[in-house]
Amino acid sequence: MNNIKGIIFDLDGVLFDSEYYQWQGWVEPLRKFNIELTKEMYFKYAGKSGKQIDQELIKDFNLGLEDGSLWNEKKILIEKWFNEEAMPIMPYAKEAVEYFSNNPNFKIALCSGGDREEVITKLEKNDFLKYFPVIVAGDDVERSKPWPDIYLLTAEKLDLTPSDCLAFEDTQYGLESAKEAGVNCFVVPNEYSKEQDFSRADRIISSLKEAIDYFA
Repeated sequence: MNNIKGIIFDLDGVLFDSEYYQWQGWVEPLRKFNIELTKEMYFKYAGKSGKQIDQELIKDFNLGLEDGSLWNEKKILIEKWFNEEAMPIMPYAKEAVEYFSNNPNFKIALCSGGDREEVITKLEKNDFLKYFPVIVAGDDVERSKPWPDIYLLTAEKLDLTPSDCLAFEDTQYGLESAKEAGVNCFVVPNEYSKEQDFSRADRIISSLKEAIDYFA
């Protein structure tokens, strides 16, 4: 992997320990229908775009709602929670972002399936916005993760070919998005994604410290 020129970070579960809030953002709207979305049930959805999770939940639980109904409620909750407090940072996330952003051999970008407004709020709240000259969010593309569009756009904005880029992801759907775009991908599984299929990963790592060590 000596040709890597671009480093692309996912956000939730890679930089910030925010998957709990992502899960709870769906739990609250579903309780109105006497549905308790357990953590184990959420494993199926973790890493997909909000639009896709919304559609799948409505279908899976036969809710008869308009598309976007649950998602809109979830976005309001997430924005409220993320404005109230900074998200916990994943182990070695800041060190990794600083390492790659300070290295002149790499261009750096953020590629998140979340809405841009939500992404910017999280980055600002944790003082991470300054590290990312390129930010691509779920609403920048028609089809977000697990489709490749979002990674193709990120590589284009970095002015690099996808094969010159390496992504850090935590879910199967982020991995699939990267690989279908031709982007190399290291996966950092967490408690919400550890049971997913990472067989296509170029490497599975326990934390972003391994990513620093790999290139250092």
